[in-house]
Amino acid sequence: MGSDSDPETLSSARDGWKRSTTALERVHQTIEQTTSPKTAGDIADKALVSEPTARKHLNSLVEVGTATAIEDGTGTKYTRNEDTLLYQRLRELSTDHSREALIENVQTMKQRIRDFEETYDAVSPEELATSLESNPSTGAWEAVSEWQTTERNLHIAQAAINYSRARDLGAATQD
Repeated sequence: MGSDSDPETLSSARDGWKRSTTALERVHQTIEQTTSPKTAGDIADKALVSEPTARKHLNSLVEVGTATAIEDGTGTKYTRNEDTLLYQRLRELSTDHSREALIENVQTMKQRIRDFEETYDAVSPEELATSLESNPSTGAWEAVSEWQTTERNLHIAQAAINYSRARDLGAATQD
């Protein structure tokens, strides 16, 4: 039995993924994990499909708004559509969590941000980052990153609350 990084184990996992999914599903899963623009060839390699197949499915995903095509002078590159992912995340949060739970999480994140402000005597993670010396204390850069993540998650949770409320109001006006 091999380890997770054993080439035989990786090959077996790739074969299983290929057998259990369609080419479109693999291209879709690959583009959703793509954070920087990639060529159709790069995505084809990761999705275990030919480049023409990847390009065909990527163009379909661009048409439905899941992916974005970027012309960069050397050709077309593709990346995930951040707006679509954000919308999916808002729907997921508003469906999977009660309004009360979301509000509680918002309050917890606001307190965490206040703690950062007090601990680092800064009003934002950007201010903290620009104030760091060439030899910052242990954990200062980690605090910048955690603070930024907390702020992003706070805004997403607040948007999920608003999305849920708007959806509920929309349903109420249709009755």
